[in-house]
Amino acid sequence: MFITKGKRILIIDDDEDITNLFKLFLEYDGYKVDAFTDPINALYSFRRNVYDLVLLDLKMPKMNGMILYEKLQNIDPTILFCFITADKEYIEHLKKNNPDIEKIVIYKPILLNELRSKIHILLTKQQQVKKLLTVL
Repeated sequence: MFITKGKRILIIDDDEDITNLFKLFLEYDGYKVDAFTDPINALYSFRRNVYDLVLLDLKMPKMNGMILYEKLQNIDPTILFCFITADKEYIEHLKKNNPDIEKIVIYKPILLNELRSKIHILLTKQQQVKKLLTVL
């Protein structure tokens, strides 16, 4: 099974149903999860070196997901992100500056097993990089 012990995930999505579903699902898998439906509240509550991964919706009222991403990156440049969106055209636009962005995108509608697999892959790669850095 997946290595989840001690891993912390932050979910930020304006859709309360999705946020609650993801939170329950990921907690069932053993993750520690905080969730916000308001990007501004998420920004003000964010703390450095607390989360292993942020699941971030790109289209939200009050603050665009990419703006929030940049602000969170300024607070904690080591944080890992996975973007959630239904807008494939927007991702195509973002690929012009970051061709690898599709590796960290989950498209809506989201299958829970897809969510589980993507999170596992991202956290496993992150853990491998951390191990490599400690060896160097």
